[in-house]
Amino acid sequence: MEALFFLAHDEFTGKPQVARPSLEICLIGAIFCDLLFTGRISVNDGGPEATGKSGHGDRASVAVLAEIAAEPVGYPLREWIDHLRPTVVDMVVDQLADAGLVTRISERALLRRTHRYPPTDVLVAAAGLTEIRAAVLGPTGPDVYNVSLALLAWQLGLDDVCEPQVDRRMLRSWLDRAAKPMPPAATEVLAAVEAAIAASVYGGERR
Repeated sequence: MEALFFLAHDEFTGKPQVARPSLEICLIGAIFCDLLFTGRISVNDGGPEATGKSGHGDRASVAVLAEIAAEPVGYPLREWIDHLRPTVVDMVVDQLADAGLVTRISERALLRRTHRYPPTDVLVAAAGLTEIRAAVLGPTGPDVYNVSLALLAWQLGLDDVCEPQVDRRMLRSWLDRAAKPMPPAATEVLAAVEAAIAASVYGGERR
C-alpha cells in the first residue's frame, strides 16, 4: 500500500501524478490485497470477511480490518470501496508522516490549496517501482505481491513503469499472463477496483 502511494507521487517533489479518486480506490485495493495475502480477510459471496486471524500490520490496514470485523452485514467489495474512499488517503499520509517517510507540504495556488508529500528517502520511495521492474524484467519473477502492485499501478494509468525495456503493450501482455494464477479472491478485489475506477471516470459513481 505504501509502495503504491509512492508510485502515485513524484519521487522528488511528492506531487500527485494521478487523479485523486483513482488513488483512493487503488489504495483500498492494495489494503484489501494485503489483508488477503496475510490471511486476515477472505472474500465470500463478493464481500470481505474478517477471518479472526491476528497479525500486526500497518495502521491503515489494521483500521480497515477493524471496520470489516465490526460490520455484521456482508456488503460487497464495491460498497466497501465507496465507504472507505473518503478517509483512506489521509490514513495513509498520517501513517507515512508519523513514520518519518514523507513531509507534508500545503501550498496555495490559483485560489486553491494543494498538497504534496516529498519522501524523506528516495530509495524507499522508489521501492515499489524497483519491485515491479524486478518482477517484469527479472530476476525475481512474479508473485502475488508484485503482480497485485503492478495491476493496481496499471489501473492508476502508470503504464510506463518498465520503459524503455518494456512498452505499454508488452507490459499489458505480461500482466495478463501473471494475473492468471492469482488467487480468486484477489481477482475479485482487483475486478472491484477496476469497476470502481470505471464508474469514477465515466460516471455512475455511488458517492
